[in-house]
Amino acid sequence: MTALILDRYADAARSVRYLHRLLAANDITQALQIGVDQVIDVFGCDVSWAGLIEDGYLVMSAHHGLVSSEMASAWRLKVGEGIGGRVVAERRPQMSRDYRHDSRRVPLMKRLIDNEGIQATLTVPLLSADTSLGVLYAAHRRPYPWTEDEQSALEEIADDLAVRLRQLDVEGRRSALVRTAERKYERALRSEQSCARLAAGLTTQDNPGTALDLVALELGGRVELRQRDGQLVCAAGEVGEGNPRTVWRTELAGTQGLTVTVIHTREPDELDSAVIELVVGLFRLQFLRLGERERTVERLSGELFDQLLTGRITDPETIRQRMSLMGLSVTEGAQVVVAGCRRQGSGAPPLSRLAEVLTSSFSGCLTTERHGRLVALLHPAGHPADLRSRLTTVLGQGRNRDFVLGTGRPCHGLIDYSISYDEARAACELGLRGSAEAGLVSAHDLGILGMASLPTAYLRTTVRDVLGPLVDADGQRGTDFVETLRTYLSHDRHLPAAAAALHVHYNTVRNRIARIESLLGVDMRNVDDRFRLETALRMHALTQALGDSGPEP
Repeated sequence: MTALILDRYADAARSVRYLHRLLAANDITQALQIGVDQVIDVFGCDVSWAGLIEDGYLVMSAHHGLVSSEMASAWRLKVGEGIGGRVVAERRPQMSRDYRHDSRRVPLMKRLIDNEGIQATLTVPLLSADTSLGVLYAAHRRPYPWTEDEQSALEEIADDLAVRLRQLDVEGRRSALVRTAERKYERALRSEQSCARLAAGLTTQDNPGTALDLVALELGGRVELRQRDGQLVCAAGEVGEGNPRTVWRTELAGTQGLTVTVIHTREPDELDSAVIELVVGLFRLQFLRLGERERTVERLSGELFDQLLTGRITDPETIRQRMSLMGLSVTEGAQVVVAGCRRQGSGAPPLSRLAEVLTSSFSGCLTTERHGRLVALLHPAGHPADLRSRLTTVLGQGRNRDFVLGTGRPCHGLIDYSISYDEARAACELGLRGSAEAGLVSAHDLGILGMASLPTAYLRTTVRDVLGPLVDADGQRGTDFVETLRTYLSHDRHLPAAAAALHVHYNTVRNRIARIESLLGVDMRNVDDRFRLETALRMHALTQALGDSGPEP
C-alpha cells in the first residue's frame, strides 16, 4: 500500500498538474482546497482538511470527505493544544494510528472527530520559512499504520501549498496596497473636483454652510462654526462611534472671532488636513462675500422700502436696477403684506420668526419692520388666490396663528407698491382690532379698497361731514349710535339680527335708528344714503385703526 501511494505521488504528470492548479488559484481559500483535494488523490484516504491560524486558533479553511457540516463549522483548535495545535507550535509532523486511544485529543475535537468516524490522522505543518501558517491533515475512518514515507509525501504537498499561500498573501497585501493607493488617488481627485466646484460657485452660493457640508462629507465627521463666545452658528455632519474629540480648530481671520472646529474619532491624515485647510479657506472667502452682500442688501433694502412704500420714486429705472442687484424682480402681481401679532408682551412670538418663514416660503421675498409691524414684499407665481392659499398655510403653522396678515392690491407698477402697502397696513390694523375674525384679511375683504391710501385728514373730514352728529353724541353723552348704525347696516337693516348682535332689545335698536335718521337727516330706505353711511363707517373704522399716523403723505 505504501509503495502504491509513493508511486502515485512520484508520478511527474500528477505533480505538474497539482503545481499548475496551485499557480492558477486566485485566493488562499481556493489554494487550500486544491491542496486538500491533492491529499485525497494521492493518498486515497477518506478525509482531508486544512486549518489556518486566526488569532491564536486553528480554524478549518478547506475540507474533503466530511460527512456533516458540524465539524467544518465548529472545528477550532488553540495553538499548542491537541495534535494539530502541537504541530503548529512545534513545527513538526504528528501522527495518530488509532485516534480513539490518543491522549493528546481535546474533548470538543474528540467529539467532532468521533462523530465523523475518523480513527487515524497524519498532520503536517504548513511552513513558510520558520513560520507556521497552519496544518494539513490526511485521515482514515479506520486504524491505520502511517509510515515515514507517507509523512514525507504529505510534507511535500504541504510545502508546495505553503509556498503558494505565502505568494497569495503577498499578492493580496500588494493588491491591498494598490487598492489603498487607488482609493487615496480617487479621494484626492474627488476632493479636488469638489473644491473646484465650490470655488467656482462662490459667486452664486447663498448658504455659508456649503463648505462645512463638504468638509463633513469628505471626513465623515462633524464640523462646527461657532462665535467667539462659543455660540453655535451652524454645523454639518455627525460623529461616528468611538471617542469623539476635537482634531482641528482654526479662527477665521476677518470674521470677528468665528471659529471652525472639526470633531472626529481619529486624527486627520495628510490628505484630510489639506482638504480642511483648502475648504476652510474657501469658506472664509464665501463668508466674507456673503457678509458684505448682506450689508449691501440691508442698506439698499432700507432705501428701497422707503421709496416703494411711500411712493416717492423719482427714477423708476434706477429702482429696478437696484432691486435686481438684490435678486429681486419687479413682476406684475407682486403684493405687499403687513403683519402684526394679536398677543402683546414677552409671550408674543417675534416678528423676526414670521419673517424667516415668509422668506423661506416665497422666493425673492424682502422683509422689514415699520411702525412695529412686519412688512413683506412678495412676488408670487400664479393667481392671487394662490398667494392667499399659501399665506393661509403659513398662518396655520404653530404659533403663527397669533399673527394677523393684511394684504393689499396686486401691483402692476412701482407706484402701486405704496397703495398696496397702505391697504395692507389698514387691513392688518383692522384685523388686529377685531374687525375681522380671520388671520388673513385684505383691503378688498373689508371694503376699504382705495380708501387706505387717502390722506388721514381727508378721511377724517369725510367722516365728520357724514357722521359728525353721531360721533359727537357718542363722545358727549355716551350713546352707541355709531356702533348701532354699523351693526344695523351690516345685518342688512334686519332689526332682530342687529338687536341680537348688540345684546339689546328690538325696540331699542328701532328707536336708535330713528334717532340716527333724525340727527343725520337721512332715510335708511334710500340707497344713496346707505352708500354714503357705509363708506363713512369704513373710513371711521380706518381712522380709528390707523390712529394719528394714518397713510403716510
